[in-house]
Amino acid sequence: MCSCPPPLGSPRCARGTALHARSVPPAGRGNLKEGVHRSSPAVCAVLAPMLCLALMLAACQGRQSPRVRVDLARAAQAVALAPALPPSAPLPAQAVAVPTDGATLQGLEPPAPAESQRQRRALALASIAQQRAAVRERLLQARLQGLPELEARWAAELRAEYDLDAIRAERDAAWHEAFQQHGQARFPLLVALIFTAPDSDARREAQARLDQHDRAWQQREQAIEAAYQARLRRIEQEIAVRVNARRREFVRNAEQEIQAQLAAQPDPAELYLPPPQTPSPAPPRKASFPPARVRQPARDPHDAPRARLAAAQQTRQAILRQLAEEWAQSNGYTLTDDPRAPDYTDAFIRYLLAR
Repeated sequence: MCSCPPPLGSPRCARGTALHARSVPPAGRGNLKEGVHRSSPAVCAVLAPMLCLALMLAACQGRQSPRVRVDLARAAQAVALAPALPPSAPLPAQAVAVPTDGATLQGLEPPAPAESQRQRRALALASIAQQRAAVRERLLQARLQGLPELEARWAAELRAEYDLDAIRAERDAAWHEAFQQHGQARFPLLVALIFTAPDSDARREAQARLDQHDRAWQQREQAIEAAYQARLRRIEQEIAVRVNARRREFVRNAEQEIQAQLAAQPDPAELYLPPPQTPSPAPPRKASFPPARVRQPARDPHDAPRARLAAAQQTRQAILRQLAEEWAQSNGYTLTDDPRAPDYTDAFIRYLLAR
C-alpha cells in the first residue's frame, strides 16, 4: 500500500481547508485521485511466492557451473602408459619321443627316525636315569647310616694305639724336675730376703732377683704345658687323618657294592622301551622306463599378457574417469563430451601430476 499527495483540484487543498498529514479519505469513495491506493490481500499472497521463485531461478542461472571437456586418453598418455607388446610369431607345435632306455637306481639310505620319536625316547631314558640315581642314593644313605658310630669306634681304636698316660707322665716328670730346679734356685733368694734390712739396697736387689726368677718359672711352666698340648693336638690330627681315610675307603666300598648290585638288576630301558628300529638300506637295482611321447599344441604366448594389458587399460580408464569427476567437482566444473566446450585437459594433467 502506498500513499501520495492529493491533486491540486482536490477539495482537501481548497482554500480555507486545514491540511492534516495523517487524515484518511472516506473508505467508500473509491476515487484513486484521493491519493491512497489499497491492494487486495489475495493478490499479495500470490505475487510474493512468484517473486521469490523468480529470484531463486535468477540466482541458479547465475551460479551454473561451466561445462568443460577433458581428453582422458591424452591424460593417460601424459601420466603413464605402458608400451604395447611387439607382435611375435606363435609357438609352433612340437612333439618329442623318448625311446625305451635302462638306468641303475642308486641305493637309498634309510630315513632318520622322526624327531618326536627321538624326543620321547630321550625323555624316557632321562627319567630312567633319574630313577636309578634316586635308588642308588637311597641305598647309599642306608649303608652310611651307621657311619658316625664307626668313626667314633675307629677314633677310639686309633687313640688306644697312642700311650697317652706315658705322655702325661713325661709331662709331669718334666714339670717336677723343673719345679725342683726352681725351688733350689729360689731358696737362697728367700734367705737373702729374710736377712736383709727392709729398706736396704740389698733387700730391693734380692726382691728383684726373686721376681725375675718367678717370672722365669712361669715361662718354663707355660712352655712345658704348651709342648704337652701341641703333642696332644698332633696326635688328634693324626687320628682325624686316619679316620677320614678309613671313611673314604668305607664309602668307596659301599658305592662299588651298590653299583654291582644295580648292575645285576635288569635294565629298565631294555624292559620298557622298544629297541630303535632302523630299516635296512635299499639295495641298488635296475629299472627300465617305457617310451614316452610329449605333444604341445601351437599357441600364442602373448594371449595372457594381452588380456592382462586390456584389463589394466580398462581399470586405468575407470580410475582416470573417477579422478576427472573428483577434479571437476572440486573446481566447480561439469564434465561433458561436447566438442564446443573448452578443453581443460592440461589443467587436469597438472592436477594428476601434482597428486
